[in-house]
Amino acid sequence: MRKRAIWIAATTIMALTLAASAQVTVGDNISMNLNGQASFGYTADYGSTIKSDHGLNFGGSGNLTGSYYSPSFLNFDISPYYNQSRANSTSQAISDSSGITASAFLFSGSHFPGSVSYSKGYNSLGTFGAPGVANFTSHGNTDGFSVGWGVNLPDLPTLNATYLQGHSNYSIYGEDANGSSTYRNLNLHSNYRWDGFNLNGGYVRSQNHSDYPLLITNERETASNSGDSYSFGASHDLPFHGSVSGNYNHSNFDSEFSQGSYHGSINTVSSNVTLHPKDRLALGANVVYTDNLLGTLVQNIVTAGGIIRQETPGQSSNSLDMGGIASYNLTQHFLLSGTIERRQQQYFGKTFGSNGLTGSVSYWNHVLGGSLSSVLAVTRTTVDASGLSRIGLLSSLTYSRRMGNWELSGSGNYYQNTQTLLVGYTTSGFGFTAAVGRKIGYLHWNGSAGGSRSLLNTTAGYGSHSQNYTTGLSAKWFGVSASYAKSDGTALLGGTGLVPTPLPNPIPLPTDIIVYGGHSYGGGLGLNPFKRFTASASFSRAFSDTLNGTLGSHNNTENAVVHLQYQFRQMWFTAGYSKFNQGFSASSTPPADVNTYFFGVQRWFNFF
Repeated sequence: MRKRAIWIAATTIMALTLAASAQVTVGDNISMNLNGQASFGYTADYGSTIKSDHGLNFGGSGNLTGSYYSPSFLNFDISPYYNQSRANSTSQAISDSSGITASAFLFSGSHFPGSVSYSKGYNSLGTFGAPGVANFTSHGNTDGFSVGWGVNLPDLPTLNATYLQGHSNYSIYGEDANGSSTYRNLNLHSNYRWDGFNLNGGYVRSQNHSDYPLLITNERETASNSGDSYSFGASHDLPFHGSVSGNYNHSNFDSEFSQGSYHGSINTVSSNVTLHPKDRLALGANVVYTDNLLGTLVQNIVTAGGIIRQETPGQSSNSLDMGGIASYNLTQHFLLSGTIERRQQQYFGKTFGSNGLTGSVSYWNHVLGGSLSSVLAVTRTTVDASGLSRIGLLSSLTYSRRMGNWELSGSGNYYQNTQTLLVGYTTSGFGFTAAVGRKIGYLHWNGSAGGSRSLLNTTAGYGSHSQNYTTGLSAKWFGVSASYAKSDGTALLGGTGLVPTPLPNPIPLPTDIIVYGGHSYGGGLGLNPFKRFTASASFSRAFSDTLNGTLGSHNNTENAVVHLQYQFRQMWFTAGYSKFNQGFSASSTPPADVNTYFFGVQRWFNFF
């Protein structure tokens, strides 16, 4: 071990003293450029949950680019990295990570373009968390591969094919919880113009499997999803600067999860017509029909990354939406529009229908030296079964202006009784953003605030709420910032954390819902007091609570990083320190506590 350390030290010192080489050409047709960064120094790790160690450390990264014959014939990019950690690089990994990314593009200047890419990462950093607050930190291995090809011959249908596959496995610091996922995807797409018609068709085959970490639910969760989708569409121009289009999609969807499964097929037909009989007048109409509404909703949830345990064997469902729209530019700054909509749905043995009318006005102009845009819409929806009529409102306002040394901007939106995907379910909420900045002598100050709230208008009370605030002060040689965020709501368990609930009960079931809430705060400091020296420091802390049924957990994560760098000649002296802590009250594993520090030298090479 000692001989190995001495060999690494000698090799690194020799490499750091080498002069950069010139650009290289191999043979008559291959040209390449190679650059990279090498680092050597002393590093140490210690903590309550890891074995303390220290010693000499070698790391580096490289980037090889080149082409064969010409860049349009074949060009490639290969970027390996080794032993890259938070203390000595920008990769932000708590512990050393290594890997490679590579890609190649073939015949990009021809009718047959192709591409290939590959990536592999060891001990890579990942996240798993709740919306609106700092994510929990995970680490694991990942790999991915993709290949694509196209056939684009004149006067013939085009064909583009893409295949992707990948795998990842990870564990969460502070919790004996492991997760993994695999995916495979094949996509075929074709376009063709024939006798004034624009035709398109496609096929998609997807497969994925996920094992979710036993962190916030009482049971181990697994999910496997697969499906085939066929699509065909056509469009044609119409008089009065209009067009007509039609689309058909058929998909088979299979979902297997821990306590059940869903299998079904979905057929969807849609058509759209638009006309512009006058310069200021636009007319349109559309129809959408699906023969499996429940299947569409389940597919939307799974596509968003969530899992559900709702089984609907033998359930018949369908949906028909018909609508029309007219818009008119009253003046250069005013746009008036109106829509009419008929919706009819059948699911769980019941039929639901509604009629909707919407009128809206949009306005944009320069106002009081700034830029203003706004929308106000009023809707009236009548549900067939109850005869109940609801008045809905949708509004938004955006304004920005510069006043001397001040920079001001803000936006807000409010909506009430807005229809969701299911007839009879509406949602209400609001959102806002505000930003201000000012130059004060040699300083520049900025601040921002934002927030949103959404609530499904049901007794279940599904919804979410978030708010965030940031401020910063900067000058030529320093910058400082601070932030605060808070959020709460309902969500579903997903492969990368919690997914905000997209739909009300009965899809998903109440037992699938996870209630979450938390807040986080942090700050950062950057210094460049004199040439060739930089220093930075950052700190963040987050607290959150999750509840699924009777299982609740109080969670926290803390992160602090300090990094110093000084350039001399063609090298940089670097030093760094990081502290990381993460724990979960529902876990039998002690909180993770990892501390690292590093000092050494780095050099950037331009080999050829």
